[in-house]
Amino acid sequence: MQTTIQAPITMSGVGVHSGRAVTMTLHPAAADTGILFNRVDIGDDDGFVLAHATNAIETQLCTTIKNNVGTEVRMIEHLMAAFHGLGIDNVIVELNGPEVPILDGSSAAIVESINLVGIMATDSARTYLEILVPVTVELENGAWATLSPAPTLQLDIDIDFTDPGIGKQAFSFDSRDDAFGDEIARARTFCMFKDVEAMRLAGLGKGGSLENALVYDNGTLLNEGGLRMENECVKHKALDCIGDLFLVGMPLKGRLSAHLPGHRLSTLVVKALLADESAYRITTENDAYDIAPSLERTLPLAATA
Repeated sequence: MQTTIQAPITMSGVGVHSGRAVTMTLHPAAADTGILFNRVDIGDDDGFVLAHATNAIETQLCTTIKNNVGTEVRMIEHLMAAFHGLGIDNVIVELNGPEVPILDGSSAAIVESINLVGIMATDSARTYLEILVPVTVELENGAWATLSPAPTLQLDIDIDFTDPGIGKQAFSFDSRDDAFGDEIARARTFCMFKDVEAMRLAGLGKGGSLENALVYDNGTLLNEGGLRMENECVKHKALDCIGDLFLVGMPLKGRLSAHLPGHRLSTLVVKALLADESAYRITTENDAYDIAPSLERTLPLAATA
């Protein structure tokens, strides 16, 4: 069955790019709501933005969604990864600003908070997007991603960074394993020190610090305490991919194979998949239906806002 959280959750922190203090409250939501963001600083229906690939726009260093009146929500990927990884279908996310708080740079605190309040089933069956044929996207820098058939959500990704502290790393994941909560959710975002100034000049990374990101400087990790796990950087890329793949609007049954994954690449491959109705079908746990996914949902404002 579709699921939601059992009770509201409130978390506060800084927006990693804006540097602004942000408060976020997750609310239980009715079946078929999806992941619906509500910018309470805007108010009325103009503040609602559905987390779906049709609303995803191209931005630097994060995943951003925008509704048809121009309301944006940035940095949604870590939150979306927590929902996708834990099997949560419906939540209304209230924000008092344009950006989800970065917290510690991972999904760990979100996962812990959700596990604390619990997850409950609704009275409606869950649907999955099942990939039928491979879909591939290639970028100019040699990065590529392929979504292909698989019985569960699976990842097979690799990264290659010039800083020797990161270098080449690879990671594979199957959602039937226990790796999400134990490893992936705890993997922190990362960057190279030489890129920090460029980010600041571009108006990004204003809230970034060693408290919410791994920072490498020519082979040296600047964070006290070191890594949380082996290959933490590529596991954080897996976290980002799991979050971005949830933009299909429902749990995914398929394998993402990606070389040099990033938010632009994963968003483009999701959009390419949804653009080809012969490449997927919508299924329940036991049945399959050759129908296209709904790209719009009714906003259940009265009962769950």
